[in-house]
Amino acid sequence: MGVGRSIEQRLEGLVEGFFTKVFRSGLQPVEVGRRILREMAEGKTVSVNRVYAPNEFRVLMGPDDHSRFSQMEAGLQREFGDIVIEQAKQNRWNLMGLPRISFEAVEKMGKGEFKVEAALSADADVPGPRVGTRDRDAKDTRAVSSDTADRLGLVNTGVQLVVYEDGTEKETISVTKEPVVIGRLSTNDVVLSDPNVSRRHAELRRDTGRWTVVDLGSTNGTVVNGKLAREHSLKDGDKLTFGKTELVFKETGSS
Repeated sequence: MGVGRSIEQRLEGLVEGFFTKVFRSGLQPVEVGRRILREMAEGKTVSVNRVYAPNEFRVLMGPDDHSRFSQMEAGLQREFGDIVIEQAKQNRWNLMGLPRISFEAVEKMGKGEFKVEAALSADADVPGPRVGTRDRDAKDTRAVSSDTADRLGLVNTGVQLVVYEDGTEKETISVTKEPVVIGRLSTNDVVLSDPNVSRRHAELRRDTGRWTVVDLGSTNGTVVNGKLAREHSLKDGDKLTFGKTELVFKETGSS
């Protein structure tokens, strides 16, 4: 039996046995499981030529569905977590930590409505980069490893972000389009696995040739050259700090 089929059978099994009585109607675990796997595939990021998949999933649903999911929360978290690990192994994707699944009620959502937000979340004892860029078609990318940009012949905007970890330069990201959104969500252009970073933390924008970093209402704020900033015009060499992650803004002179 192929691994893909075993994952599908495991999903189908979520509505059998232990879960049957609770999930007779409304949102079904199999629907949530399939969406989690889809978000894994769509939310992959690339760093130093390795592919990382999201391991944190926030499942938003209406109050009625949430009341049923919360009854089986521990069991569902375990089952979904196992499926995430199987999917990562099958596709040779890297996870930056154990899967984390949470269920949250949203008042405006009706029965059967739901949304899954995926993010990277690094465990303290799991080695891996804090910074990645989305793994998507070159024509759609806005930020990508400089090596990849050169290999694909992508035209850059004349701006790079140099990634530092513990004071050491780790990687250089080329900005190929703008605006560029930075945060923990896997749908961002630059994905930070730092737990101190908000899901959508900040955005790089260009207006009449001038680049600006704008905080998007993050919990811990955006720091430029050691000072908190809601919005700040950038110049070559400015240090941007998001949580514990430091990026240096570089102007390369090309366009």
